[in-house]
Amino acid sequence: MVTSKEETTSVVITQEDREAAETLIKLSQDTRYQPVEEEDAAPSSTLLLQQVITKKKKKKKKKSKAPQKSCSCKKCKAKEKQHSKKDDKISMESTKGKTEVDDTEETLMILQEWSHTKPDPVEKIFSGDADVAELFSEPIKKQLTMSDVENGQCRLMLGKQQVQKKMHPLLEHSEIPLGTEGLDVSVYGPNGEVQTMKFKMWGEDTPVLTSGWKDFVDKYDLEKHRDFLTIWMFRHRVTRGICFAIDSTSFSVTGPLSSRISKSVFPNPN
Repeated sequence: MVTSKEETTSVVITQEDREAAETLIKLSQDTRYQPVEEEDAAPSSTLLLQQVITKKKKKKKKKSKAPQKSCSCKKCKAKEKQHSKKDDKISMESTKGKTEVDDTEETLMILQEWSHTKPDPVEKIFSGDADVAELFSEPIKKQLTMSDVENGQCRLMLGKQQVQKKMHPLLEHSEIPLGTEGLDVSVYGPNGEVQTMKFKMWGEDTPVLTSGWKDFVDKYDLEKHRDFLTIWMFRHRVTRGICFAIDSTSFSVTGPLSSRISKSVFPNPN
């Protein structure tokens, strides 16, 4: 049988309660305090215990606080509005910076086609002028990330294994960037213009292009996630210096690629 909350409230009967009940029984039998008519029987101990329990329940009810009513005055309403705005701000800050991963089939198909295309750097960068470069390396392809373009970084990260496999064969031993000093290189952009940068190691094992990379980003309006680079290394035919050629392609990609697409498009990113 379903009972109300009040009926299911547990009440502990203490030794003091029992003694009080016994005292009440004695008093009820004393004619000095309560005359008993012949036809009325003296109260039983069970009845008196129930009376004690009822009194304790009433005391508990008095101690419980009534639900707090909302105030409708202007001052309280202003406080509620202020707290609401604060909660909204906290919620927005908790989701700020979270970028949704791109896992669409359309992006996968577009990038697979781009990845399999092998453009000619002489045509793409130098408008057919083959006298600039003696030999080009195999290209490194990558999607620009936040760390490649944000102001505090100012460097383009290149995969160590890809650099060793594709670019080191063009380098003499003294030209391999082993420390933080690096090597001065000429970097040609998509329009064929050149600027000087440093090719060096970032930390212990990350090859980077720096010292001029931020200007390159600003000049060609490069953006994270949206822009994809094709990067070649070559030796200049006249100066014999080490150079890079970088071509960029923009796609309607708004976030980092999913693991599924990354593995398909960039099987060996490091």
